[in-house]
Amino acid sequence: MGPVLALAASVPAVHYDWAQALRDLHQVAAIVAVMAALLVAVILDLVLPRRARGPVVAVVAGLGLLASGALAAYGLWTGGGGPAYYGYATGDSFALYFELLLSILGVLSVGVAQVYVRRRDFDAPELHVLMLAAIVGMMALASATSLVTVFIGLETLSIALYVACGYSRRETRSQEAATKYLLIGGFASAFILYGMALVYGATGSTLISTIAQRVTSSDAGNPLLVLGVLLLAVGFAYKISGAPFHQWTPDVYEGAPLPVTAFMSVGTKAAAFAMIIRVFNTGLPHLATEWGALLAFVAACSMIVGNLAAIVQSSVKRLLAYSGVAQAGYILVGVVAGGKQGIGAALFYLVAYLFMNFGAFAVLLVLVSPDGEHDRLSDLDGLARRNPALGVLMTIFMLSLGGFPPLVGFWGKLSLFIAGVSAGWTWLVVIAVLTSVISIYYYLRVVFHVWQSDTPERRLMSTPVSVASVVVPGILALAMSALPNFVLTQGLTSATQLLR
Repeated sequence: MGPVLALAASVPAVHYDWAQALRDLHQVAAIVAVMAALLVAVILDLVLPRRARGPVVAVVAGLGLLASGALAAYGLWTGGGGPAYYGYATGDSFALYFELLLSILGVLSVGVAQVYVRRRDFDAPELHVLMLAAIVGMMALASATSLVTVFIGLETLSIALYVACGYSRRETRSQEAATKYLLIGGFASAFILYGMALVYGATGSTLISTIAQRVTSSDAGNPLLVLGVLLLAVGFAYKISGAPFHQWTPDVYEGAPLPVTAFMSVGTKAAAFAMIIRVFNTGLPHLATEWGALLAFVAACSMIVGNLAAIVQSSVKRLLAYSGVAQAGYILVGVVAGGKQGIGAALFYLVAYLFMNFGAFAVLLVLVSPDGEHDRLSDLDGLARRNPALGVLMTIFMLSLGGFPPLVGFWGKLSLFIAGVSAGWTWLVVIAVLTSVISIYYYLRVVFHVWQSDTPERRLMSTPVSVASVVVPGILALAMSALPNFVLTQGLTSATQLLR
């Protein structure tokens, strides 16, 4: 007992009073707002009459997300915060940037989900609760400054999405999607956890700032650390749907309910990139050569495989899934380039991708009927004739994803490519440019179906909420196209604070 008591006496006492608790809560106020909405939604789902649950929970979720977005925007306006919970989390501009992005995504997703569940006659409250839980995990990832917090946030969002993918309980393909996502997501989490354990063993700390101080360029020969970085890179590649670890993506996207697919296609990618940038660019900057080569390989494979596979797809959900694989490769160009310019470009493109990709998925909402989803390319035939506004917006989303000037996708890719060339990754940018040219074919293929005129009349089940779910991303995408410097400047500012 003597050595144990001596060790206990040597550990400094931790004083954590109410004042400190309030200061820490202030740093993560945006996450607290979503968490509060989640708890209220769960309670209301238990006590309210069945018919009132869905609309009320949707309103609570929307208000919580709006409050979270307002808190994040205010934090960005005032210059961001600082560390919380003894360095395990932070409220800096980088975290606030992602919290605002995820709040916007959450509000849009609530609208899409509410329309979808009413049209399919599903129970609504549970889906809203699962999305709120996933957003809490995503925001926690963005604000995490310790490997422990990173893993907690990662598992929080993953478990919620595993369940959400299987939400269409009566459909075999939804259950299949949930099973595949669970199994492959579990493998990815195992890679990440083992990698974190090895990094901890090599550095003696889980705090990202401490790891950055203890790892130097000479540690590139440390097999324990290098193996840990390799395992982390593989696990992160799974989470962003990066090739050659992308195989789960098209099946899960196709089988999951449409609101879940739209939500996770953007949210999971944004949170995973926040995790990658925080861990690699700030925690392991002296090993940039090693992890940069790994991520560059994933980026090249993603752009080539994603764009080539998308060409032959007949399902819009699968096409956008492979498009997402390619888009992850483009964003990785900015991550590999690093520095203020590279990270700022990646942050800018993630916001652009939110509006482009979510809007494209939201268009499919008007094709949903009580008997199921209709996401074949042929289902889009004549959309512009049946609803000209939706036809124009779908065209804008597709052309923007393809990088047509002067749309926001063009400015996003241009900023990524400039950062890549400036950092010496010219060969990777050449691959990105060539594969972007290939992508034009399948994006224009969607546009062709939208504007086909000689097609049978099909009824669109449009409502004010479903149309608004498409119009709002479209307006924001056009606003970013006209004023790209506004968001790009904020991305550069967040990158600057991150790299201090």
